[in-house]
Amino acid sequence: MNVHSAIENKIDKKTLILETTLELISENGFHGTPISMIAEKAGIGAGTIYRYFENKEDLINELFKEIKRRVMHAMLDGYNEDESFKDRFKHLWMNLINYFMDNPKAFQFIEQHRYASYMSKLTREESFMIMSPVMMFFIEAKREKAMKDLPVYTIISLSYGPITSLAKLQIDHEQQLSKERIVQAADACWDAVRRI
Repeated sequence: MNVHSAIENKIDKKTLILETTLELISENGFHGTPISMIAEKAGIGAGTIYRYFENKEDLINELFKEIKRRVMHAMLDGYNEDESFKDRFKHLWMNLINYFMDNPKAFQFIEQHRYASYMSKLTREESFMIMSPVMMFFIEAKREKAMKDLPVYTIISLSYGPITSLAKLQIDHEQQLSKERIVQAADACWDAVRRI
């Protein structure tokens, strides 16, 4: 096996472990998903998991960061810094809600585990760094007086809360949100945070 295929194999195994963990945790919860179950479902030995992750908490922390990376990638897809603050806000907002609705297990994982005791301080710090392009947008919009003079975290809460509520509506209650309804919600969130 050459070096390139060895690296690919390592990445594939790690991805397999992360994807299997996400699937099982969404079905059985954190405590109902032992490493042995993940290994069996992934078709690998438990020892293989321990080659990549120190323990289950380490695995969950890495899965959390991986999902955050995917979220950030989705939010920035097609993002253009030359657009108006309103258009950029709506772009980020729409990309995020669409990602959550298209990836319900990832959404539910983040919502259920973000404040869990087994999420390390390092994971929280790394997650903050992963999300820094969005944070920079909010800081810039506030500095340029495009957004209300509120703490950035308040602005983010006013923007993010409706996303989680709407995503839950669609995922949990199987209510299909039309694109028109999602755009209306994005406009309403912009109106809530924009400087008048």
